[in-house]
Amino acid sequence: MIYQKTLKKICRLPKVTEEQIHAIFLKQENTTVKVAPINLGKPGFEITTNEGTCFVTERSIDYYNKRWGRVTALQEKMIELAIPVPLYIGEGTISKEIHEINQSKNPLKGSDQWLHRNFSIEIAITYFQRYFSASNSFKEYKTIIFEAIEAYYMGMDHVAIMSLIPVFEAGLRNIQNSVLGMSSQNVSSQEFEKGLKELCLNWGRRRTNQYIWHPGKGYNTAVEIDFFTHICPQADVINAFRMFFSHVLYKSNRQGVVGLNRHIIIHMLKNEFNNPANFPRIFLALTHITFIESLSNQNVPFFWPGYNDDGEVKALAIYIRKISESVGEPRRKLLNNVGISNYGYSV
Repeated sequence: MIYQKTLKKICRLPKVTEEQIHAIFLKQENTTVKVAPINLGKPGFEITTNEGTCFVTERSIDYYNKRWGRVTALQEKMIELAIPVPLYIGEGTISKEIHEINQSKNPLKGSDQWLHRNFSIEIAITYFQRYFSASNSFKEYKTIIFEAIEAYYMGMDHVAIMSLIPVFEAGLRNIQNSVLGMSSQNVSSQEFEKGLKELCLNWGRRRTNQYIWHPGKGYNTAVEIDFFTHICPQADVINAFRMFFSHVLYKSNRQGVVGLNRHIIIHMLKNEFNNPANFPRIFLALTHITFIESLSNQNVPFFWPGYNDDGEVKALAIYIRKISESVGEPRRKLLNNVGISNYGYSV
């Protein structure tokens, strides 16, 4: 692209106008272009050159990153809390409450309490019944998922959390195999992360396939992904999940956050992952895989369906609540009393 240097210069301006674009092309390239305003999720301009049509945003990508809300930015604020963005709560509500947690004296403790308030039996069962059971990526493992839910509400946190780690990997491998044609035998975290990045880029490029150039294209993948997170909601959610995957669950330094690290859990390098709140953390990670699948599988809901009108969900929720009250709560108290465990919260 012979005009890339000029286009990059335009994209770095604090705010772009049609007149500026004409003037810059005349000065830098000694050529005229056709300019038309257009909103592609963010306001910008189509610039038609003798090579084809390009797109630039009205303001820099850095400006949008700092000033505009997106799921990616919300996930950045939740990384140190080791929470993937819940997709069944409004973004504004989460943003406000996570801000308050991050400003508190003990954010990790606050995040655990927040998870317990916002992750209910009905939510777990709705995801199981409406999402995981209908998912091509997870339905083969639905019995394991249900047993993990049972274990969690019976107070067996190690069992519940360890059960979901291989299920998470299997689901991620399956969705990447079906969408990207990646190996069904992959166990490499680098390949998983690469696949998530490719999914994000693929969805973003659906919005820009009519242009020969847009911010980041061909010179900076990070800028391109940021651009896509502002104009494509699907790319935004996938990128947020990619961040959680890379910076929490598969963090390469083997430290992880609040013990939630795949390497630590699988290889038992530390025994600190039995925090009950880590179950909804890994459970929510599974829901991001079903979100990706919902983009191509109509049997998996794209929007949160709720649970008030689902008889099967209600019946299973009643069962789980019974075992939680009859087994889980007394079990946790007993184990605390005899010094086997130290449960700080009921679930």
